[in-house]
Amino acid sequence: MLTDSGTISGPTGTYRVCTLPARIIAPTAPNGTIPSVTVTLPRLAGVLYQMNGRVDVGNDQGATTTGTTNVVLAIEPGVILFAGTGTSWLAVNRGNSIQAVGTPTQPIIFTSRDNIQGLNTETSTGQWGGVVLLGRAQTTDCSASAATPGTTACERQTEGAIDPAVYGGANNTESSGRISFVQIRYSGFVLSGNSELQSLTTSSIGSGTVLNNIMSYNSSDDGAEFFGGRVNMRFFISVGAEDDNLDTDTGVKANFQYVLIAQRAGTESRGTDAIIEADSDNAVDGNLPRQNTIVSNFTFLHRVNNASASAA
Repeated sequence: MLTDSGTISGPTGTYRVCTLPARIIAPTAPNGTIPSVTVTLPRLAGVLYQMNGRVDVGNDQGATTTGTTNVVLAIEPGVILFAGTGTSWLAVNRGNSIQAVGTPTQPIIFTSRDNIQGLNTETSTGQWGGVVLLGRAQTTDCSASAATPGTTACERQTEGAIDPAVYGGANNTESSGRISFVQIRYSGFVLSGNSELQSLTTSSIGSGTVLNNIMSYNSSDDGAEFFGGRVNMRFFISVGAEDDNLDTDTGVKANFQYVLIAQRAGTESRGTDAIIEADSDNAVDGNLPRQNTIVSNFTFLHRVNNASASAA
């Protein structure tokens, strides 16, 4: 499943590169079915993992809740994954999950090739896509005009991602896995049109998904964006985002606790970039479920002190 792609060198040494496949999936069984499988990326001394383009975790299983979880991507503490190209990103498709669980002393790191090679500065940004979780919880903005918001017929393509990256359904308690003690650095490369991904994008994930102790560093778009679903996140840090730091949209009901945000210097001059953006599509702002964002125990650091600076 992994490919030996030689070595990469930087200030911290030379590492063996193991490249992930374009799609992580179990081999087809003799009866034609695709069984469930857990694929583990172990922490090995001197080894880094590469995403060379889009990497899908499993196949999209659609909006219904009857399918089993085909693929669980498990990442051990201390593993470093880097993007080999700007167009690299990770998509955890509906009906599949991720278990990226680091520790305080051995966080899991998603980053760029330039970071590994020691080429980045304090202002470097936008060097790869990001991490996207696609779920089957409710959303209000439907691609099909006749679909009823909040039902299994209401699905949507993830903004900034290459098609297909579909989310939506009606299972608000579903789990897309766990992300804990994870750093996501230098994300936000333009993948589609004029839209970028951010460090972390969740699209209709359910309340069973565990998100805690996550850091977004120097994203060229938002620090993290949450489309639809039910989100509970604790201990989130966003530093150096070029757009908003927390962005909630399309009917998401989100609770954030213990949040530290340091706004990137210079973003205030654009007038559209904020610490928090909480809204829904202007054309369907009356659709149900309504977006609701709660933030508690937070510290927001703005880089300017004037009336024109946008904080939220």
